[in-house]
Amino acid sequence: MNKHRIKILVQKEWLELKNDKATLAPLLILPIMFSIILPSILIFGGVRNVLINNVGGVSQFLENFKSDLIPSNISAENIGLYALLIFFFMPLFLLIPIMISTVLASSSFVGEKEKRTIEGLLYTPLSDSELLMGKLIAVLVPSILLTWVSVFLYGIVLDVLGYGVFESMIFPTVHWLIMMFIIAPLLTFFSTMLVLMVSQKSKSSKSAQSVAMILLIPIIGMMISQASGLMVFGAIFELILVVILIILNIITFNIVTKMFVREKIVLNS
Repeated sequence: MNKHRIKILVQKEWLELKNDKATLAPLLILPIMFSIILPSILIFGGVRNVLINNVGGVSQFLENFKSDLIPSNISAENIGLYALLIFFFMPLFLLIPIMISTVLASSSFVGEKEKRTIEGLLYTPLSDSELLMGKLIAVLVPSILLTWVSVFLYGIVLDVLGYGVFESMIFPTVHWLIMMFIIAPLLTFFSTMLVLMVSQKSKSSKSAQSVAMILLIPIIGMMISQASGLMVFGAIFELILVVILIILNIITFNIVTKMFVREKIVLNS
């Protein structure tokens, strides 16, 4: 592979993304909502349990929550708020890499068809593997970085605004670090692979996005399972999830590398 050609392609993709305000703006809404707005509201309103008891599914979640997962320095009156911010919110942040990578991948690959620039793929000096690698990097890097920034901002809100409530810094935890540095990148890669698998047949970005959005179903399932007390984001669950994602990523990557032929993409445009 020619690293210089891949670098040029990545820079081109990022420049197009920077100039595409219609795609870029919506990608920032969900991270800002989860990272800053919601935790701020809950910390200020949750001190008296005003908001905690009115969030859908939270009451049942707290009833079934295992108290041994709470650090000893957390007072009894703040257990509910701590459990909500540290455990209940964790699956929500998995929506961020899925959404961002899905939108960017569909815009990068299927977007070529919509912009009528797909024929240019036939004349580029890049090989199929270089083209695939360049577009993958252009999608994965901003998706993962934006997810990390979102979690970082979330941690700042919890430790700064929450210090007066918990009298200590509660973030990050080991579970959040695993989610941030292992699960989120694996999930980002998998959602990108799903978009690539359907990019040859899809004629619009929306149709490609709808396939990858299937990933939202298990995430919602995690949230419901936590609310019902069936599971909590613990070490065993995280290990199982990591193993499953690694296996799925290997399978989908092998499929994509074999089926990614630019001529087929052009012919199906």
